[in-house]
Amino acid sequence: MSTHNHFRLLEQYQQYESVIHSLMESIMTSLNGLELLQSETLQQQTINYLSRSYPFIELLYSLDSNGIQLTDSAYSPTMSERKRRSLGKGSDRSQRPYVQAARQSSNAVVVTSPYLSNATHQLAISVVQHLVDEQGRDRGYLVINFNLRRLISYLNGDEMRFRCHHYFQWIYGLIGGLLIVVAALLLYSALESLFSLFDEDNHVATGAFGIVILITLGMSIFDLGKTILEEEVLVNKDIHHHDSTRRTISRFMAAIIIAVSIEALLLMFKSLLDGGDVGNQLINAVWMLMAAVAMLAGLGVYLKLSRDSQTAD
Repeated sequence: MSTHNHFRLLEQYQQYESVIHSLMESIMTSLNGLELLQSETLQQQTINYLSRSYPFIELLYSLDSNGIQLTDSAYSPTMSERKRRSLGKGSDRSQRPYVQAARQSSNAVVVTSPYLSNATHQLAISVVQHLVDEQGRDRGYLVINFNLRRLISYLNGDEMRFRCHHYFQWIYGLIGGLLIVVAALLLYSALESLFSLFDEDNHVATGAFGIVILITLGMSIFDLGKTILEEEVLVNKDIHHHDSTRRTISRFMAAIIIAVSIEALLLMFKSLLDGGDVGNQLINAVWMLMAAVAMLAGLGVYLKLSRDSQTAD
C-alpha cells in the first residue's frame, strides 16, 4: 500500500552521510570477520544478535577471494520482502562495485552509495570488508546489507513509528474509503431525487435546491476522503520535513473551507426560497461565510509565516 519518496530519502542520506558511514564501519569492525567467513551458522547467529539492536540490518553473507558467495545469505528476522530474495550460495559477485572497491584495500571497510534493490524495490546500502590474514593471504569478503529507510528512521528515533506506519495506513485507508462510499451514496440520492423531481406533488425549485445540497455535500465529503487517501496512504510523507506538514495542513484546510463556503451559500439561497424567518437564516449564513473567510485568512498567515521561517533556516 505504501509508496516511497526516494528523493527525500537520498537527501536525508546526504545530510547524515558521515554519521551513517561511521556507524556502518563501527558495526563491521566489531565483528570477527575471519571466524564468520566460513560459518553459515555463526553468520545467522550474528545477524540475529545484531538485528535486536540495529533493526535496519537485513542480511549478511561472505565471498571468497574471487568474489564467489561462500554460504547462503543469513537473513535478519526483520528482513523486508524476504520471499523475493534467493539464498545466493555460489553467486558470482566479483563484478559488483563494492567488491571492486574493497579489493584494493586489505582489512578496510568500504561503504557503498545507496542503490535500489532489484529484489525489494527499496533503497539499500552495503558494507564490505576485505579480509586478509596475518600471513598476507586473501581470505575473502564479508558483506552486510542495510535497509536505508529503516536506517534513517533509526537515526531520527522513528523506528517505533516506522513499525506502526503500515497499520496507520490501513486505518486511514478505511476512513478515506468510507468517506468516498458516503459521497457516492449522496450522489446516488441526488440522482434519485432528480428523476422524481417532476412529480406533481413536488415543488421544482425546492427539489432542485435539495439536489444541489446533496451534490455539493457529496463533493465536499469526496474531496475530504480523497485528501486523506492521498496524504496518508498513497504518498509516503516525511513528518520531519516542513513541506510535508505544510502541504497536508493546507489541503485539509482547503477542503474544509470549500465545504463551509458552499454550505453558507446554500443556506443563504435556501432562506430566500423558503421565506418565513429569513433574517435569522441569513445571519447564520453570513456567520458561516465569515468563518470560512477567517479560516482562509488564518491559512494564508500560516503559509506565509511557515515559508518565512523555512527560508530563514
